[in-house]
Order: sequence, then structure tokens, then C-alpha cells
Amino acid sequence: MSMKKLKYTRMNAFALALIGGLAVSACRGGSAETSMNANGADLSAQLRGAKAGSVVTLSTGDTLSLSESTISYYNSRGNRALWTDDDKLTETGRAVFSALASSFQDGLDPSLYHYPQAEQIARSLESDGDSAASAGTAADLDIILTEGITRYASDLARGALDPTASGLEWRIPREVAPEVGVLQALAGGAEAGEILAGMRPKGSHYQRYMTALARYRDVREKGGWGTVPSDATAKPGSTSPAVAQLRNRLIKGADATEAKLAQTGAARPDYFDADLQKALAHFQDRHAIEPDGALGSQTIVELNHTVDERISEIAMNMDRWRWLPHDLGPRFILVNVAGFEMEVNQDGKVVEAMNVVVGQNNWKTPIFADTMEYMIVNPSWNVPESIMEDEIRPAMARNPNYLAENNMVLTEDGTAKQLPGDDNALGDFKFMFPNKDNIYLHDTPAKSLFSRTQRNFSHGCIRLERPADLARFMMENAAKRPPSDVDKLLASGEEQWVKFEDKWPVYILYFTAFVNDDGSIRFHHDVYGRDEKLDDQAEGKIS
Repeated sequence: MSMKKLKYTRMNAFALALIGGLAVSACRGGSAETSMNANGADLSAQLRGAKAGSVVTLSTGDTLSLSESTISYYNSRGNRALWTDDDKLTETGRAVFSALASSFQDGLDPSLYHYPQAEQIARSLESDGDSAASAGTAADLDIILTEGITRYASDLARGALDPTASGLEWRIPREVAPEVGVLQALAGGAEAGEILAGMRPKGSHYQRYMTALARYRDVREKGGWGTVPSDATAKPGSTSPAVAQLRNRLIKGADATEAKLAQTGAARPDYFDADLQKALAHFQDRHAIEPDGALGSQTIVELNHTVDERISEIAMNMDRWRWLPHDLGPRFILVNVAGFEMEVNQDGKVVEAMNVVVGQNNWKTPIFADTMEYMIVNPSWNVPESIMEDEIRPAMARNPNYLAENNMVLTEDGTAKQLPGDDNALGDFKFMFPNKDNIYLHDTPAKSLFSRTQRNFSHGCIRLERPADLARFMMENAAKRPPSDVDKLLASGEEQWVKFEDKWPVYILYFTAFVNDDGSIRFHHDVYGRDEKLDDQAEGKIS
């Protein structure tokens, strides 16, 4: 994806001075609802006859499209200003101004909320002694802050990007935009920071992204990290200038483990010591590369991504979290298709995690949410018609004994069914959350695939690295039965269904940057090209 540098990594000096310096004049206004505004006439002029989508021209020369919520709320209060009083920002106005300035903390570009124009007008109000001109610019500032804060709150609540607008199927209901509710709460004296915090996704995952984003921005503020020559070669135990460049790259990176390991050999920077090899292997593991600790071409490509590119990746994946229901519940199963990984979350903690195999590119695993209702021990495999047509029937034509050799029988409808057994394609376990795509989690006899770094090999369903561990966990926590019952059912050799008393939400998602519960971040390849499809839409929104 193309990346661009965020324009506002922190509030500039003027914004900080403005927020602090207006305290005296702002305190006179009290809450926005009770302030006496001198610029109401100017607001009325801007809003007269306005409808949703109407464009007003600001004193800066910029234009601003008005939303229905802005127009209706101003009209409901007689077009009195919300955030300004006597041509100055009120205390609440300063809080809104501050919130827009700090929207970069959520990976969002403050210019999306017209913060540059708000800053320019606020600067003008501070320096302009012409009361008539000040009234007009104060009205503009009021409208900008109203549009900005409602849009920021909406983007926090449901995401700034629309996956369907980029041609991506998205089946999970998104949160409802808060619209005038935010304005009403602020006008009633609520704290802007608290309101916006309430708009963010609940739970620890999103907060981890905010922390990781701040860490990568700190690296950028310190000058970023260096690069390694694209043709560099170096092996453990060798000495070369490329080793010193590799060491410098890892020391200045955003991962504390890698930086600490690389720093231990700083007295001999050009020597490829054992700790540097460990640091590089750790980096490779975080970037979906075989962690052999060798400086290969693929590793160099990942090392040479800029910090700006990584910041943009983190920001885009933060927006993906905002597409989801903001409260995923006290327990849920999350499959990250792009990362070929699954985790079980309970009471805010990851209690189980494992590698998975997902659909190959012409059998993509869909992105959706559902509810796990039961599991099957010693499952039969009812061969889907598509696989029957494309693979099984041609194999039967070549080999008349194919069904018998693969423990299969023909069903009444002419498709094949593979009976329970060691060679069953579903292995020993199948975890069901009934859905229109017939996607489920299951075991597999093809264990060797889990050792690969890229694991998109299935027909769409999700194969588990350690299904027995999940089965025992779900037996205890969902079926409310002893975990040892799993072994008893397995020993029967017959198909056994286990219904769950507690139904667990399952989220099949797609994150190309994923922050672990220890704060480390993994960057995954865009195996289905979903980042690429979002890229044009993200320009100017995600930073």
C-alpha cells in the first residue's frame, strides 16, 4: 500500500499555547449550552437555508460541507454558538479543539476534521482586533468544531473507511454513528475526552494498537531507522559493514527485545554475533519470515520498510477494529486470516493461541462473525459438491478403488462421505458455528503445513494446529463437562456431537498488523490483497 507521512504528530506550539492561554476568557462562558454568544448573527447567515450537503465558504477561503446533524442541532438552539463566546473559545470549545488536534492518536488524520482551518482561524482570533471580523471567523470556527467533533466521534464509533466502498464484502454489523448525541452531551457539560474514549472499541486490543502507534511515532520523531543495502549478505560469525547497518537498524527499531539483543554487541558493531542473530530471528518471526537468523533478500525487504509505512499499516488495522462491534463480550474466539493465527480470549486475556491454515487465494476464507454452538469428535466429512466435482469424481475416474482407499462411501445424493478415521480430512475434531459458507474450524492430518510461515492452503475452512487443546478447553468452558471427556469420546472411534451450554462468538477477521497481548506487533503479508483495495480510500484519512 502507498503510505504518507502524518502532518500532525503532536499539537504544535500555537495549539498548546492557545489551549492553555485562553483559560481566563474561556471560564466566563461556563458550559457551551449556557454561554451568551456574540456571533449568532454570523452563524445564522452561514446556516440560512442550509440542507445536508450544503457547502459554506469559510473566512480562510476553504469550503466545508454541512451535515444534517450540524444543521439540525444549531437550528434547535436558535443558531447560538456552541464553542465560542465573545469571539473566544469556551472551556468546552478548547477541549473540542484539543481533541481534534490529537486525533492522530487513533491513526486518523486531523485534516479530516478540518483541524488546520480551525487552527488558522483560532490564530486569527487571537491576533485580530476587528470585532466585526472576529465575529465572522468565530462563527466559522464554531461550525468547524461542530462538524469536526461529530465526524471524529463517528469515525471512532464505526471506522473512517468503508470496506464495501472498496469492493470488500463485510458482513459484520457496524456501530451506529452517534450524530447529535455527542453535541448534546458536550453542550450539557460532558468532558470531550471521556465522550471520545467511550466511542473507541472496548477491551485491550484497541488500546494495544494506540500504544504501539505511539511507540512507532516516537521512533519517527527520533529520526526513524536506517536501511540495509538490498544486495547485502552476511552470516553469523562474519564481519562486514552490512552487519553494522543491520545492527543499527534493529537498535533504532520499535521492538525492545530486538533493540536490546542488537545492543549487546555494539562494541563490535560489524561482527555478526549470536545475540544479533537472535534479534534478527525475532524480527523475522514478527514479519512472517522463516526465523533462521540469516540476512536474506526477503528479510532485507522487510527491514527496509520505512517507519512511515509501518505507522500507516498500524493505523489502517486500527480502523478495522473500529468496524467491529465495540464490545466483543467477555469471551470470544478470533481468527486472523492474514496472520494464519487464532486466539481464544476470556476475561480480557488470551488463554489459548495457535497457528491455523486458511483458504488459498482461489478459495478465500470469508470475513464474518458467528456463534460456535457445538463440536464434533471423530467427525465424518461430507464432501462439498464443488470439491466432489473438481477433485473426487476425476480421481474416481482414474482409480475405481479411490473411495475404498480413502475410507469414503457414496451418499444417496451422489456425493461422497469420508468416515471417521486417521486419514479423515477433518481429523479428530470439528468446531461448528453454522453459516451460509459452511466454514468451520477443524483438525487435519496434514500437520506439516503448520510449520510454514504462509499457510493459505485450504478450501476455505480453518485448520487448527492443536485442535485437541481447543476441544478440551471448550469441553470445560462451553459444554461445562470435564476436559477428560474428550479422550473418552475419541476412544469410541464413532462420531460424537457435543453441544455447548455457553455459545461463544467467533470472529473471522483480517489484520495485516496485529498487536499481541505483550505489546509486540506482528506484520503480516496482505495475502488476499485487502489492504491494497483499501489504499485509495485511506489516502487523506488514515495516517
